[in-house]
Amino acid sequence: MGFWSGLWSGIKSIASSISNVLKESPLVRSLVTTLAAALPPPFDVIAVVAVQAIAASAGVEEKPDELGWQMNEADKKPEDFGSFKEYKEYLDREYPFDQGKFDALSEEQKAACRYIGMAGTMLEVKEAKGFEITPETLGVLAKGAASLKWDNAQIDAFAKGLSVSLAGSGVASLGDVGALAKGTLAPDKFGSVFGAITAGAKEAGVKQDSAAIIASLQESV
Repeated sequence: MGFWSGLWSGIKSIASSISNVLKESPLVRSLVTTLAAALPPPFDVIAVVAVQAIAASAGVEEKPDELGWQMNEADKKPEDFGSFKEYKEYLDREYPFDQGKFDALSEEQKAACRYIGMAGTMLEVKEAKGFEITPETLGVLAKGAASLKWDNAQIDAFAKGLSVSLAGSGVASLGDVGALAKGTLAPDKFGSVFGAITAGAKEAGVKQDSAAIIASLQESV
């Protein structure tokens, strides 16, 4: 079962749907392994909304499920190219997304595409804007959003507001939000991260204030 074995029960068969090319990619393998551990179903579905929103705020229009399908179909891996942009151009040229083929996949295979696509989107955003979406913090956000009972529109708006505010204040990693939840954030960064959470809450129009959101994130660590 490869690197997926033991991550959670009932979904180990995902490994069989991942191409040999991606298994040979240390970069993707590392990200997917961490994502799977941080975001077991159903939190992966919530995370896709957040990833898409953060990517869009960085000017990267991507759909992780579709990107993951392309990456899994391809006979080359990201490391075979000078940049992720070049890799994406290759995917769009040689493996344009096929909705019919995607719909025909099993739920396990679709889940595999989702994780692979999230990993690819994270690489794309970091290359394009220098902003890092950390898998662990993505897991904290997804679980926190589920606990707060936010709908997809609220998750989308919160993630956009959060990432735009972080980037605007010079914070280049979503990991600082995770550090705040864990209580390990450097004191000099607290104001920026707290402000970003406040900005996200305002953008999403949620009923919880920043303190309540942070408390939920802390419970999700």
